Formats: sequence, structure tokens, C-alpha cells
Amino acid sequence: TQLNLTSQHAVGNMLSASTLSGLVAHFGESRVKRLLYTSELMAADEAMACGFVSELHADHAAVLARALEMAEQIASNAPLTIQATKELLRRMRAAGPKVHDEDLVAKIYTSADFKEGMDAFLGKRKPVWTGR
Repeated sequence: TQLNLTSQHAVGNMLSASTLSGLVAHFGESRVKRLLYTSELMAADEAMACGFVSELHADHAAVLARALEMAEQIASNAPLTIQATKELLRRMRAAGPKVHDEDLVAKIYTSADFKEGMDAFLGKRKPVWTGR
């Protein structure tokens, strides 16, 4: 299995500055230059070694089964916390690690879900999330 980051050569287009910046931030400039200048494909094991993918599976069915398992696991977590984490990561991508997060912290710690999470933890039971 290989990852193709170089399809722009096939049709003569280019990556946007935002996309290129993200690739450089993740892979490093020298690896990105090699892939883009040579139109090489990245092998799956290299993509895993550099952290671009977190898991490799034998076939399509195994990928789908794992995706469903992960989706169920994520869906069982506190939805406000997942939303806040997504938003904070979005802010960090846009502005760097020192971003405003006080609104997100306040939203989480004053939510009914936070109270439910604490009550469930102390009561040694599974929480029932409402998203409020």
C-alpha cells in the first residue's frame, strides 16, 4: 500500500500554501520536497513510521471494522469534550499552540455533562452524556 501525495503532477496543478504548509509541518520539508519533486509514492510503512497514519490493516474489511470500532469508541465519550478538543486543535492549526481557550474550558467545566461525568466517576458507573 502506498500514499500518493503527488497527483498534482498528473494534471499539472499545485498544492495550496495551506496544504503544503501542513505537509511540511507533519513530514518535514526534506521529505515533502522529495515526494513532490520526484512524484514518488510513500509506502504505508513509511507513512506509519513518520506518524501520518496510526494503524495499518491487512485489507479493506479490516479497515472498515476498525473504523466502526473507533467510531463507536469516540461516540461513547463526552460529546462536549470531543467538540472542544476539535475546536482547540483547529485554533492551534490556525494560530499556533498559544491560543485562547478560556471559553472552551469554561464551557466544559460548567456543563451538565461535566457534572454527570464527575457523578458517574464517583458513583463508579458509566456516564450518560447529553451534550449539555
